[in-house]
Amino acid sequence: MRQQVLLLAGCMALSGCSSFFEIDPYNAVKESDFYQNREDLNAAAAGMYEPLSRDVHKFLLWGDARADMVTTGQSEPDPYINEFVRNDVSVNNPYTDYTAVYETIARCNRQMERVYDVLLADDKVMDRDAGAYYGEALLLRTYCYYHLLRTFDRFPIIRSDYAEEIRFVNAQGDTVSRSTQEMSMHEIRGLYQFPEDKQETWLMVYNDVLTVLGILPLNYQWSQTTLSPQERFGRTSQPMANTLATELALWLGEYQSASAFANSPIINNQHSLGGPGNWINQFTGSWAGQHSLFLLGYQYARSFETNRLQEFTSPVAEAGGRYYLKPVSHVINTIFSHEANDIRTAFSYKLIGQDTVIWKYIGVDNIASMRPAYESSASWPVYRSADAYLYKALADLMLNDYASAFNFLNSLREARGLLPLLPEETDYTNREFMMEQLFRERAREFAFEGKRWYDLMLWSKLAGENKLASRVASKYPPGMREQVEATLRFEQNWYIPVDPLLWK
Repeated sequence: MRQQVLLLAGCMALSGCSSFFEIDPYNAVKESDFYQNREDLNAAAAGMYEPLSRDVHKFLLWGDARADMVTTGQSEPDPYINEFVRNDVSVNNPYTDYTAVYETIARCNRQMERVYDVLLADDKVMDRDAGAYYGEALLLRTYCYYHLLRTFDRFPIIRSDYAEEIRFVNAQGDTVSRSTQEMSMHEIRGLYQFPEDKQETWLMVYNDVLTVLGILPLNYQWSQTTLSPQERFGRTSQPMANTLATELALWLGEYQSASAFANSPIINNQHSLGGPGNWINQFTGSWAGQHSLFLLGYQYARSFETNRLQEFTSPVAEAGGRYYLKPVSHVINTIFSHEANDIRTAFSYKLIGQDTVIWKYIGVDNIASMRPAYESSASWPVYRSADAYLYKALADLMLNDYASAFNFLNSLREARGLLPLLPEETDYTNREFMMEQLFRERAREFAFEGKRWYDLMLWSKLAGENKLASRVASKYPPGMREQVEATLRFEQNWYIPVDPLLWK
């Protein structure tokens, strides 16, 4: 990664440049009055998550609409939604706008740069507190870049706070600072910096998550108060950091490290796989239980917090549903296969009248009860304990520890109401077969949670062959399959394009 300060996202699609540069976590609070004490740090920490919470419908498009399990629900599909389903996303599609991700990155950068000022200003803030707030912000920023890395073909890296001023090296080689308010957009755009290649960014996010593991205490032990469920599950944590580190290590081929990282969230007594009786609580309740590691949550009853998931998935117009997306029936019937007592089959999707619907975000039970109209407040899970278990299984599989991979697979199956697979009836020492079982289990566990496309990418990486193209192509009518598969044989077509004019 270049040593210069990497700066500035600039104008995002469909967003004004001035509003983007004027990011302030407390819009009505002057900067000089803020970052004075622990309460300010905690408020700023809460504000870091808000931009991501606004855009979970985009994450559904990026990670599921392009993959094999989701198609359009409308008889005359919305053209921009349909671009994702058809895998021909145009550069001017408004749902490719990643401004909210950069808003979160900007708030994380500001938190990291101001946290040690508060340490000096408030004697109640201890060194471990400052380190924990810093680590929380760094972890959230790392996740944001990881999400961008797997989704877009090009994007800038911003590692410093630029809300007030920009530091850069001028033509004479001097490091100078200038206020963003004094600079023209032409000058600002001239400072855009991009990594030389994606491998640089992979190493950056991996090194950043390793840094977090060294400074973020376990289970918020740095907090001097009892945490509410909103804080425990709605903020990044060390168990979440270990799970992200596991996933990154898998991508980078560091299988021994991946297996070791996964141990921490698995043995953590504050988290568990849960059981079939409480699995749906993460979507129907205000907040998830112990099976959650990190989520984006909403509280409609208290503050009318909502997302757009009901709009995107419900076929009921009177409830605000536009039925943009629905399951692909022949694909999910193959993946789920209707094994008896699997709570995920009963709740992930349903047949309502003549419509097959994604049920996770509109149902309040596993029978037929739906959310009240416009009360779209289902949580968006980011990481759960199940991620750690299945990533652990994949890492051990790559290390030829077939018994361990098989046991972790069965642990999750039993937690969801399924019978364990029997070793004498399962070819569990066959790596290709087991990998298919593990990714099938991930498909069932995380259906319609914005992960399927990235799982197909990871599967292709681990298998050493393109698993994504044929599986995505399988959802299309026979006349389209060959063309889609031919396009997706090339990895450069796996990424969403960005309008090059944004960065010129």
